[in-house]
Amino acid sequence: MRVRTRTTRQRRRRTGALLLGIALLTSCSAPGKHGGDDPSGKAGPSAALSSSGAQDSYPGDDKGARALVRKLGEDGGGTALVRSLRPTSDDYEALFQADFADRAETFYEGTLWGASPQPARPWAKRGETELRMAKATTDDIRAWTPTARSNFPAGYEKVKDQFKAGLTVYVWDYTKPGAERGLAYNGLVYVTGHWAFFPKPWYVLGK
Repeated sequence: MRVRTRTTRQRRRRTGALLLGIALLTSCSAPGKHGGDDPSGKAGPSAALSSSGAQDSYPGDDKGARALVRKLGEDGGGTALVRSLRPTSDDYEALFQADFADRAETFYEGTLWGASPQPARPWAKRGETELRMAKATTDDIRAWTPTARSNFPAGYEKVKDQFKAGLTVYVWDYTKPGAERGLAYNGLVYVTGHWAFFPKPWYVLGK
């Protein structure tokens, strides 16, 4: 009985982490979002090393961001591409203030990247062929300017002071043609020479 109870608890923890990881990835976009500014464990060194090849086709600009998320939407991009989005410790330190960077790394490693790797699959649902994107600099997020407020989830305001200046954050959604809502994502950043993914950073704060 003890062994069975312990196994059940372990399964619940794994299931809870998986569900939280799924919640981190997606949400339903609201009408009008992403329409205003349309741009064209410890992670260790492994993520940066793998990204050097997997991300060769995606330069660190608006065009590269759009091509990358379009690829993810179409077929998931393959396991190597998805894993290349895993931030390194240096990435967290470059994007966030020191204390929050440590908390963020612990949180994401435990809920998103620490889970068993899943087969790559499209990030968009069937029929969601339209891509809408927006961006804001971390300076905009820190000041919570109209650009950030109109295009980013409200949760970003809770952590706006945790961002360092000088970087750009992208948000996007996949929609069916003519639809107002779709599957929404946020937190793509080009940092320390590669693309990294920091979805829903306000989740780091906990309840």
